[in-house]
Amino acid sequence: MLRRALFALGVAAIAAGRRLRGQNRNELQRMTDDQLATTPFKSEEIMKLDSAGAARILEDPASGEFAKAKACQRLAVVGDDAAVPALAALLGDPKLAHYARTALEPMPGDAADRALREAVGKVEGPLLVGVVNSIGVRRDPRAIEVLAPLRYRDDADLAAAATAAISRIRRP
Repeated sequence: MLRRALFALGVAAIAAGRRLRGQNRNELQRMTDDQLATTPFKSEEIMKLDSAGAARILEDPASGEFAKAKACQRLAVVGDDAAVPALAALLGDPKLAHYARTALEPMPGDAADRALREAVGKVEGPLLVGVVNSIGVRRDPRAIEVLAPLRYRDDADLAAAATAAISRIRRP
């Protein structure tokens, strides 16, 4: 019961954050009691994994969305360059992209920057707005040439996100 209450609180917080990060909060997956009961990985177990263990959950096709979301949350704390390919594969998933970006944003090193720059050419719509926002959070100076043309797109949200990201990158 407590786990469900904490999960519901987390869902609400994530839904509020999604509006700021470019994804529609209606896309947020809501775990049902049946899904929680049949998840092969429990939250407590996932949150104790190292980077390689959490990345394996992301790569395992048998892992459910709940387990993958939790693995992304863990990778935001312990993630390293080896986990970046597994996270990059989720950037096009409407339900898990936010979790993947949240894991990539605090990671040290250039691998996360490269993954986000490459995702700009692969995703569209709200997912692209989210990727652009994450690039701005990371302040990747090599992304300016990728972001500059996005300022002139017809999508007002995307143009605003690209402009804000460029401004954040150039800020001293």
